[in-house]
Amino acid sequence: MNLEFVEKKVVKSYDNEGAMQTVKAMMKRGEQLNVKFYTNKDNYPCAWIESKKIQGFCLILNQEGLSWLRTYLETGEAEDFGFNPNSVTAYGEGEDKDFQLSIFKQLILAGKALQFVPTFREYGAKITASAFFRIASTSSSDAGDDMTYSSA
Repeated sequence: MNLEFVEKKVVKSYDNEGAMQTVKAMMKRGEQLNVKFYTNKDNYPCAWIESKKIQGFCLILNQEGLSWLRTYLETGEAEDFGFNPNSVTAYGEGEDKDFQLSIFKQLILAGKALQFVPTFREYGAKITASAFFRIASTSSSDAGDDMTYSSA
């Protein structure tokens, strides 16, 4: 007689639609966003988005999503222009998977001013850079909010 264990695997998919709706609500409120780009463990290009009011969360990106974030950071426009958060593709074999470095290079090539933050000795192999986007505000209470991108 054998005792057999049947392992049930439950695969949960990430609610990228909910993440997109949260970002859109943050944009409509005119919140200052802190955005960090990275590649997640499943090889998807992602943005880690947080603000003073909302704890950080992941938004998996495609080209439309990246353009949507860039437009908001540069102009304050919250319209998503057809970004479908369920139509995202992971990096394949042989593709450059360093999304963070790719964004960093694009900011430099676009002539964006970057602020480099020195790190402590324990983290010598790491450099942090930030690009700040100032947008004109329609409300006097939050005039001149900075939108931040950080690369670590």
